[in-house]
Amino acid sequence: MTKITAIIPTFNEESNIQRALDSVSFADEIIVIDSFSTDKTVAIVKESKAILLQRIFDDFSSQKNFAIEKASNDWIFLLDADETVPENLKEEILQTVISTTNFDAFYIYRSFFFKNKKLNFSGWRRDKVIRLFHKDTCRYVGKVHEEISTNGTIGFLKGKLNHYSYKNYHQYKNKLKNYAKLQAQELLEKGLFVSPYHLFLKPFVRLFIQFVIQFGFLDGYRGFVISWLHAFGVWRRYVEVFNLKYKIPKNIKYPIENFEVNSVEKDISIIIVNYKSWKHLKNCLDALTHFKQEKFTFEVVVVDNNSNDGKLKEFSEKYTQFRFIENSGNNGFANGCNLGAINSVGKNMLFLNPDTIANEDAIHKVLINLNNNENYGIVSCNQLNNNGSFEDVDRIFPGPFTLFGITRAIYRLFAKETKQDDEKVFPDWVSGSVVFISRKWFQKINGWNEDYWMYFEDVDLCKKVRDANGEVVLFKNVNIIHNHGGASRININTSKITKSEVLISKHVYLRNHFKGLTRFLLLCLLVFMSLISKILLAIIGICFFFIPKLKLNLYLFLELIKYYRHSLKKGTWLSKRSMNLPFKNE
Repeated sequence: MTKITAIIPTFNEESNIQRALDSVSFADEIIVIDSFSTDKTVAIVKESKAILLQRIFDDFSSQKNFAIEKASNDWIFLLDADETVPENLKEEILQTVISTTNFDAFYIYRSFFFKNKKLNFSGWRRDKVIRLFHKDTCRYVGKVHEEISTNGTIGFLKGKLNHYSYKNYHQYKNKLKNYAKLQAQELLEKGLFVSPYHLFLKPFVRLFIQFVIQFGFLDGYRGFVISWLHAFGVWRRYVEVFNLKYKIPKNIKYPIENFEVNSVEKDISIIIVNYKSWKHLKNCLDALTHFKQEKFTFEVVVVDNNSNDGKLKEFSEKYTQFRFIENSGNNGFANGCNLGAINSVGKNMLFLNPDTIANEDAIHKVLINLNNNENYGIVSCNQLNNNGSFEDVDRIFPGPFTLFGITRAIYRLFAKETKQDDEKVFPDWVSGSVVFISRKWFQKINGWNEDYWMYFEDVDLCKKVRDANGEVVLFKNVNIIHNHGGASRININTSKITKSEVLISKHVYLRNHFKGLTRFLLLCLLVFMSLISKILLAIIGICFFFIPKLKLNLYLFLELIKYYRHSLKKGTWLSKRSMNLPFKNE
């Protein structure tokens, strides 16, 4: 008897997955291919009879083809998590696969539901997709709105799938935004030139066709909403192409190769991002040269953020066992870290500041704990300052009660104590100067966020791990020396930039990790408090202009004004130095 494998792709589908699983209970085998959901999707799947596969998402076709290869049966039925199979379609599918047929695949029509109410027009009357097909003759192609490719013949089934894609306005709009990003990548690769025709005429044509030609007006306001949103999706697609075209950085100016890079996987890739910190980098690399590699194998990748002072060649000739890469510019810490990660081969990555001095035993202890605990997303250790003191380990995420120093101090008096034991502490976040992370976790959270040019990228990285149900761990019995501030705070001009970026990055963090009214109020409060405090400090700076540290306050106030003016002009909270700034010149 011919059997069927049902495949359901998922990412954060806790509200839909149980309904979808029940809908394909008729299948002999059910495979859920999940893109590392961060909600309850995986837990729900594990309670069912379905086979759970997890894979880093690259595009829709690759995800589905991966699951197809794992299927045990000849016939595949693919169901999106927001779809269901009515009883009449179930019977038709079962009858089709057991009968003698010359078709290799079958189109199935879909009924689109707008808040659980069926749309009768608006372009959905003839919506059809290939969902039942033979494993050996069909594969998916295309990154988004992927389609089955087959040399065989295609038939039609009479029954219809129920498609519950539209829950609410914002959910569907965000879904179209995600589709637009994937489509934009495809169009950019094809060399599309975006013109006013794409940005203005095509969205209008889509609205007119769907609402007028396809009788969307007969669905009333629901028809207009869905037609307008699809027109928005068309417009967004070409905006994303434009953004991609003008923000893609040329990451590597030129690589300095000291040796033929060995592609053999290492236990650890030690990645160091440098900008004119040669004195400290020398001490850092000197310590690494004494590692014997008896307990673990490692490589060192140094990314220089275009110091452009002639020192890079000198260092590459001296430390021939390490790899040096020159970035295209001073593109920020996050960009440098990502560039180092892309050009590394370690199963785990240790991101070190150039002003740190590590020892082999400390790294080995942390590596053992990282390998033994899959739920440890980020691991760090004590950082010993050169004056003999330890850096703070009890760090808290910025939020409504922890945004400012005084409120954070009050919050600590009443908040629950940070989880810890004799060996380790579980803070909200750890300093980016020592960050140990497995490549699996790094890929799962999409690496460092290049919204940040400097500062808060470590807070953001830890927040993404925590949001993905991972743990951030700091080992108290392991020490690495950190000459704090040696990599960035060199003079007053450098301090002016770095201190202003701390404040800018705080705005970016709030923008990235809060939503709606909460985000609006927090940003307003931050703007107000920043202006008041910097104005007062600037007045002191004017009065004591002859004292460099106080004069710095005036410069910081001027930098803050420039930033707010830039934010209003560009419509973004990102720093003008951020690699993700919209329409950023290369």
